[in-house]
Parts: sequence; C-alpha cells; structure tokens
Amino acid sequence: MSRELIQTTTRLTDALRKSSALALMVSHNVAAKVGLNMTDLECLDIIQMSGSVTAGELARRTGLSTGAMTTAIDRLVHAGYAERQDDPNDRRKVLVTTRAEHMQTLWQIYAPLQAAMERLYEGYSEDELRTIATFMEQAATVSTAFARSLQAE
Repeated sequence: MSRELIQTTTRLTDALRKSSALALMVSHNVAAKVGLNMTDLECLDIIQMSGSVTAGELARRTGLSTGAMTTAIDRLVHAGYAERQDDPNDRRKVLVTTRAEHMQTLWQIYAPLQAAMERLYEGYSEDELRTIATFMEQAATVSTAFARSLQAE
C-alpha cells in the first residue's frame, strides 16, 4: 500500500469514527428533546425505515433481548410514536409501525440536518453520490456483521 493510500484510508477511518460518534450525540440530543431514550429512538428509526417490523425482528436487528424489546416497544407505544397491529399474513404475529402524526415532531427536529445534507449532496456528481451510497451500505453491512459477532461471544 502506498503512503498516500495509507493516509487516505486513515483519513477515511477517522472520518467514519467521527461520524459514528456524532450520530450518537445527535441521537442522544434528539431523544432527550422528545422524552425518549437513545435505544428507543434508534428502534423507532428502524421501524420507520422498515415500514413495519415484528418485535422479534426488531430484537434481532438491535441485539436486544425479546424482553427488553417488548419494554422498548411499550415505551414507544405509550409515548405515541408507535403502535402494534395484527399481521394480516400471520395471526400469531404482531407488527410494530410508526404513527405518522407523532413522527412529524421528529421530522421537524431533523429537518435542518436533512436540509444541510441535501446542500452537501449538491457538491457531488450523481456517480460520486452513487459510489458514496454504495460504500456506506457496504460499511453498514460490515458493522452489522461485527456487532453480531460481538453478540455471539
């Protein structure tokens, strides 16, 4: 590996670490602003991105026990951000979905960040954005595998 490549990969690793730490700080501050804890906020984000998810799937994706997940879902339902619905395809399952009217509060909080990111995207070509998106998706896959390996120990 060339010296320049080593410097670039070190810079990229440092940027990813900094981004991860800042994402945690954003989550912490947003969660506090709406009266949730960070775990509940991140679970809510997974639910929102999935459209709907079972408690078991959410537990698997977060690494939380099913008991801890039930408690987190209870808190989200009580706070009005989520609801349980019967799975139309399997009467034994319950799906967790977000409640759009309450998600509006979160979207308003995140709106300035989203606008700033969209301005940032404007500085890149479509091909560059596609490359960045692919890299970030692959980095998420690597991080997911690492998190699962830690849970398995």
